[in-house]
Amino acid sequence: MQKRLKDFSYLFEPPGTFLFYLILYLSGVLILGLFRFGFLVRYHNLASGIPLSILFQSFVIGTRFDMVVLSYLIIPFFFLSSLPLIGLFRFRVTRYILLGILFLCFSLLFLLTLVDLEYFSVFGTRLNLWALEYLDHPDFVFYSIWSSFPVIPYLIFWALTSMVFLLLMLRLSSKTLGRKGKVMILSEIFYFILACFLLFSSARGRLKLAPIDWGLAYFSQYGFANQLALNGIHTLGKTTLDEYKESTSEYLAEYRFFDDKTALIEVQKRLVRNNEKLVDSLDSIRRFVHPDSLKEKSSNPNVVIIFLESWLTEQVGVYGGKFNVTPNFDSLAYKGILFENFYATGTRTNRGLLSVLCSFPSQPGRTLMKKFKHNQPFISLSHILKLQGYKTIFIYGGDLQFDNMQGFFRQQGFDHFIGQDDFSKDQSISKWGIPDDIVFNRALEEFSEIEEEPFLGVILTLSNHEPFVVPQNAPRLYPDDFPNSKYLNAFYYSDWSLGRFFQQAEKMSFFENTLFILVADHGVVVQSQSDLPLKRFHIACLIYSPKFLGVEPKRIKTVASQTDLLPTFLNLLGNPVLHQSWGRDIFSLSPEDKGFAMLADGKRIGWIEEPYFLVDRLGATSSLYNYIDDPEQQKDISSNHPEITEKLRRSERSFLQLSVMQSAEKYKNILRDNH
Repeated sequence: MQKRLKDFSYLFEPPGTFLFYLILYLSGVLILGLFRFGFLVRYHNLASGIPLSILFQSFVIGTRFDMVVLSYLIIPFFFLSSLPLIGLFRFRVTRYILLGILFLCFSLLFLLTLVDLEYFSVFGTRLNLWALEYLDHPDFVFYSIWSSFPVIPYLIFWALTSMVFLLLMLRLSSKTLGRKGKVMILSEIFYFILACFLLFSSARGRLKLAPIDWGLAYFSQYGFANQLALNGIHTLGKTTLDEYKESTSEYLAEYRFFDDKTALIEVQKRLVRNNEKLVDSLDSIRRFVHPDSLKEKSSNPNVVIIFLESWLTEQVGVYGGKFNVTPNFDSLAYKGILFENFYATGTRTNRGLLSVLCSFPSQPGRTLMKKFKHNQPFISLSHILKLQGYKTIFIYGGDLQFDNMQGFFRQQGFDHFIGQDDFSKDQSISKWGIPDDIVFNRALEEFSEIEEEPFLGVILTLSNHEPFVVPQNAPRLYPDDFPNSKYLNAFYYSDWSLGRFFQQAEKMSFFENTLFILVADHGVVVQSQSDLPLKRFHIACLIYSPKFLGVEPKRIKTVASQTDLLPTFLNLLGNPVLHQSWGRDIFSLSPEDKGFAMLADGKRIGWIEEPYFLVDRLGATSSLYNYIDDPEQQKDISSNHPEITEKLRRSERSFLQLSVMQSAEKYKNILRDNH
């Protein structure tokens, strides 16, 4: 009897490969859980005020995402090593090769998890496609990482973690794969089928029709708790896959919230002013503008646009900044037009450039500046002004190939470019390029040498970018031991360079006939429990021109964004033109119109319409905040105001849908075909 029971149990004894991967899988779940705990410790200040029960749920949901990642990693190895009769674990050589590759994959998983830990500190979100956006410039990526983060301690920790895991894996393989005795073929088949069911179920994350998606992590009103529940490798893979599918019908269907005609009419209704006339109302927002400020001029004014790197209003004195790092900008603001409620459309320079110079909104995925085959549903400022006889010049102290800047803006009508290679090598003080004061000096030289006015000049600054390197002889406001002294001193130096530029420009002949626009390219990450903090997008914007605007200070309280600048410029220039702006002339709005702005960070889309701020998480929940009464976005009032929520979401999704559809590679006058 005892022998029969032993034989029966022998039939169902699990194979060594099954035990190996089962224990390896559970160990991976434990390790990734410890990494999540490290994430919580690293950002413990953001967890303040969040109930422990909510944080516990974050770990439970996060474990499900960890299981998805581990399943995708293990499945191919499991198949190769444990197929009945032909599994590679049956042979010593192939077993060690497979174990070596498996170890490298887990080691890479641990490394990316550590990268995700610091990625959140810079971008306020988990790893995603944007982490890969600059891999075509590995030297910049390496320099930025090396100079901004404690790389050596992280590498040591990664090496130790990987070594411990390697020892665990070798010990596990010797215990499970080195067992003596033969496993019955029926037992192998049974456990192979069982493992396949468990792994594929785990990879889907749920047993229902649709697999798990990142929206599951948005289970609470606490933005940090939701971010804690995500897995950075999962979000990286998901956003990369979405980008790969971008030109497919499946991808476009994600952004078709309404029929195309409905979306177009909504956008046209929100954009077109009384002094504008649509050229073709059936398929676009192209329109002629007859500016209210139309007047006789002896010549068109020059236009100089200065992009201020990362000028968040939080640090700017005239906006309430407390560190006195922008005295020169503040001085200009008291003699110009200051936009008090002005917002960036995105979180990267390539988004700000596109929105200011082309009046095109930020979108999920890669920037349109890098998409060769996609449509460009806009008319750039440089193109408009070239038709009016303007010369065009783009000046940047860094690499002009970065973000495909030179290629894209040459296509948009810029004729002359000045980049890092046009300066002497000894003027460069960091990998990013030339410090601001030298770039401003070069801009003055270039502007003064333009024989025939008018001209459009764009200056893109860079010194207020991490690692916040400034020249040795640059003025410093704070000592090294002062908190955030590098950042504050870089901000102060950027402003000092701006002040010197205007002091010298005022003495030059082109100054009097020039319209200056000073605008930040984007903001910076701010400490917030929200997953889309509005104050991260609140940036500085000033229009300055003593001759054309006078010296009496003006304050514009209307909500506006970078896409509104181009049509506003056109009104100031006063010439009737054809444009295709995704914004509005702020100066032509009625007093009752408080403005609106759309912004995006990945698949989190924001819509501002005072006093409300809508956060639309595509594929997940939407939230509504009264950002005037609740600037920290702690109370979601969407359930209390469903009609307002739906109204704002209709406008936001119409803009998003139309911009995605019209820029898509496959877009072929879909709207016209529907009529």
